[in-house]
Amino acid sequence: MEEGALRVDANVSLRRPGQPLSTRTEIKNIGSVRGVAGAIRHEIDRQRDILERGGTIVNETRSWDAANKLTVTMRDKETVQDYRYMPEPNLPPLRVNLHTREDSRDVISVPLIHDRIPELPEATRAQLIETFHLRRETAIQLVNEPMLLEYFQELTNGSSKNSTKIANLLLNDLLTVLNKKKVYVDDCPVTIKQMTELTDLLFKKEINLDVCRKVLEEMVESPDSDDSPTRIIKQKGWSLVTDEEEIVKICKGIIENNPNLVKQYKEGKGKVFKALLGILAKNAQSKIDMSVAAKKMEELLKSEK
Repeated sequence: MEEGALRVDANVSLRRPGQPLSTRTEIKNIGSVRGVAGAIRHEIDRQRDILERGGTIVNETRSWDAANKLTVTMRDKETVQDYRYMPEPNLPPLRVNLHTREDSRDVISVPLIHDRIPELPEATRAQLIETFHLRRETAIQLVNEPMLLEYFQELTNGSSKNSTKIANLLLNDLLTVLNKKKVYVDDCPVTIKQMTELTDLLFKKEINLDVCRKVLEEMVESPDSDDSPTRIIKQKGWSLVTDEEEIVKICKGIIENNPNLVKQYKEGKGKVFKALLGILAKNAQSKIDMSVAAKKMEELLKSEK
């Protein structure tokens, strides 16, 4: 094109009247109008001669030899027309073994290669949903964060027990702390050992979720510290109050200091009960088992009626 030279391709196929066209042959890069006419004329004669002798036209690309007035084979198109196909003599034959895991220098085992391919994300998501009964959205979030997925797999250890709580702890609480502290997930300093201990304390109700979040913040803020969650809780005085007598004592103090709310509750305004629990949680600095506290608070209020 830059030289103003003409380059034309011609496609030729023959047929008898009433019959479909025979296999097409392409003639590439003809350089003149006269060459086009000569190439087509020669190719018609060549194909007619083959067909009259009972032969078969090969699906191929040919070039026009203007000097000798004939077309010459360039490449075989095989069964599929591929304009980018070029034979590569330097590539050795590829021999594959589709059935066994025996690999050698000359034969490649396809099953062996399949074994080495990492699990695809869709398969991982399906496994999380089926084995751990997670919501699809939760499974997608975990797969999108390989570090959190690794935490999840280690913390669950293949068991569906508490799997949803663990996933929520990672995706909601840990991720929130990391974002707040501007720490990338892949750079999370919290170890699997620390997370395992922390979740054990949470599920045994030795701490509540608020304390759990505080411990996560401490561990993220101190990446060089190897303090265990138990040690951090002890140092900060965050141990959960679980003694029922102590909880009753705290509840009585809340009732005595909030007579107006207590009066409203006795008048049938049940919504103020949540307000009393909120005051209780604030005064106890979230270091109280709220499930036990709510039960004891309700018992004390009803006993005063």
